[in-house]
Amino acid sequence: MSAIRDAYQLLTNQPSFSCKLMHHSSLSLFLKLSLVLVLGVSIQSCASYGSHATTMRDGLLTGRPELSLAIAEEKDKDMDDVVSSLDKGMLRRINKDFTGSNEIFEVAKQEIEKLYGISLTENLAAVSINETLRGYEGDRYEQLLLHAYMAMNYIQLGQLDSARVEMLQANVKMMEWGDEPDEDAFLRYLEGIIYENLGEDDSALISYRKAYTVYKDKAGEQYPVMPERIKKDLLRMLAWQGLWDEYKTYKKEMNMPDFKPVQDSNKYGELVVILNNGLAPIRNEKALYIFSQEVQQNLRVAFPAYDQPKQKLYLAQVNIDGKQFPLETVEDIDKLARYSLEQEMPGIMARATARAVVKYNSQKTASDKSSIAGLLMTVTNLATERADTRSWTTLPLEIQLQRVLLPVGEHTIQIQFLNAAGMVVDVIEEAVSIKPKRQSFVIKHWNTPVPKIKSGKKMSAEMPGAQDHARETDVATSAK
Repeated sequence: MSAIRDAYQLLTNQPSFSCKLMHHSSLSLFLKLSLVLVLGVSIQSCASYGSHATTMRDGLLTGRPELSLAIAEEKDKDMDDVVSSLDKGMLRRINKDFTGSNEIFEVAKQEIEKLYGISLTENLAAVSINETLRGYEGDRYEQLLLHAYMAMNYIQLGQLDSARVEMLQANVKMMEWGDEPDEDAFLRYLEGIIYENLGEDDSALISYRKAYTVYKDKAGEQYPVMPERIKKDLLRMLAWQGLWDEYKTYKKEMNMPDFKPVQDSNKYGELVVILNNGLAPIRNEKALYIFSQEVQQNLRVAFPAYDQPKQKLYLAQVNIDGKQFPLETVEDIDKLARYSLEQEMPGIMARATARAVVKYNSQKTASDKSSIAGLLMTVTNLATERADTRSWTTLPLEIQLQRVLLPVGEHTIQIQFLNAAGMVVDVIEEAVSIKPKRQSFVIKHWNTPVPKIKSGKKMSAEMPGAQDHARETDVATSAK
């Protein structure tokens, strides 16, 4: 990327960031043409992470997650930037390499820390050349989900203490930001589940309170629906702690007069099912012309956009011994991604406009000197004006969850996926061992239907509101 910056600055007669190139006061026309070609090809090759992500995700959408991982590892084998590390980490996870996943996630984490002190060079390059020259540290929701997925990897490796450390690190990050809007409800909820599993009920209660508050305060904006499960878990923990006044206050606020907390018993344990359903939206590039008061011209600017509506997901439910339990959405990543971009857009457009003005002035200056030089700058500016479409594209569309109290012993559970007609189109089956007063986790990724049954099976009438909640999509593979 430094070569691209230097080439552009030489063409525009801007001060170079490379000491070696500052000694060149003039360039031959041939060299300028060569630089234009190098600059254009280089920018084009890294312009759209979204287009690369589309190819990378093909394996997930055809039930072959190992193919997606091979594509990511081969294309980016020498790259350790944040976005490549995030995608490779998730693909390793989907392929059940939980240790390898956390190894590359740790690379992403360290790179994010380095980018907090972003250099002046990168900021200037982003303003004058291309937004993609700025180091990508991930949106804040992506940074928090990085800790969440590292924690889930540790859970599946049986390392609950390490999962707890990830939650503590995420908590420190949120405290450093100091902005309530950047609190993540699912991360707080997962934090509470981990604390509860470790027997730290006081800490679990604090986390459940925070999760409930975030779900409530961000209702509609980032979290369309308050999960019923978090209400029950908060009330249950308050009852277990004997905080009856607070229990009654929340119970009234939640409008749950008939709720009764389950009693702690050595005869039962808990099953926690977490489903990563679908695939996150991909950012695409859009362009428009805006009028600049500074140069009194219409200038072309490029910007990222989610131009497709949210994909609808198949309804998912847990089937245990003939009883169905609907999975609830606890994190709508599609909603978070679109909201985050919406919040960033004023800054993106301001930088794009400033960049367009710089390029227009350099083009005008070059044209005044030579028509060929002006043409060179026109070509260069068109080639370098690209939107930053980088994002963590292997995230799910939604994270869904259900918790079920089960008798101690061995159980076979199914995660069933149903279409709008209530027909089962795919099944993930898992054997679980339930321990007294302990939690057993089943964490899965599912992206596309891979039929495992010969004929559809109608959804049980025991599934409340089945037809109301049935959702269908063309995008939805069990990666167990």
